[in-house]
Amino acid sequence: MRLSIAGYDAMLQVAAEVLVTALAGKKAASLLMVGIGTASEVMPYARHAGADWQFTGVDPSAEMITLAREKLAAAGLLKRTSLHACELRDLPRGPSFDGAQMIGVLHHLAGNDARVGLLREVAGRLAPGAPFVIGCRVGDEPSLRAVEEQRLVMMGRPPELLEQRRKAMASMQPPASDAEVFALLAQAGFVAPRFIFGELQFKVWVAHREPSASI
Repeated sequence: MRLSIAGYDAMLQVAAEVLVTALAGKKAASLLMVGIGTASEVMPYARHAGADWQFTGVDPSAEMITLAREKLAAAGLLKRTSLHACELRDLPRGPSFDGAQMIGVLHHLAGNDARVGLLREVAGRLAPGAPFVIGCRVGDEPSLRAVEEQRLVMMGRPPELLEQRRKAMASMQPPASDAEVFALLAQAGFVAPRFIFGELQFKVWVAHREPSASI
């Protein structure tokens, strides 16, 4: 992600700032991190959130969860984080979360049914009105994809890595537009998406679970 997105760390910082501000009235808050990966997106909360904030991270890759555990332990955040190597639908139900974050996941799902299904799963685990930060690729503009590839070339990445990336991108079907993302959010029970970060073909918004919705 750091190779693909210029300002990746700034994006994660903005996401944390937005959620912390949205939940400023809560001394202790619980966040659901969907597709937590190596837990890089939890790191900014060590600076911006209170010591009583708790995190639940979900990722289907056991390897990623292992790396996340090591990184969180080194940062002193492991005791505040519950990690689960599973799909979100398989996470045991518990109290509603105060907020959620899902960055870099939606564009990997094929078809809107799968996307709406995952978004509804997120919404169903949130308290009414809870904030939700979501980021994904939007569209596939060849001229912008060329910029992304040139960035990798300038960083000295080998041709085989570029070819692997091209194959991965060819199989990906990101939402075609902001409007399509907003429609998916609305179907899942989220309202009022607001843009908070963007870089080439990657965009991040904050939305809220409908205050009185039954998900």
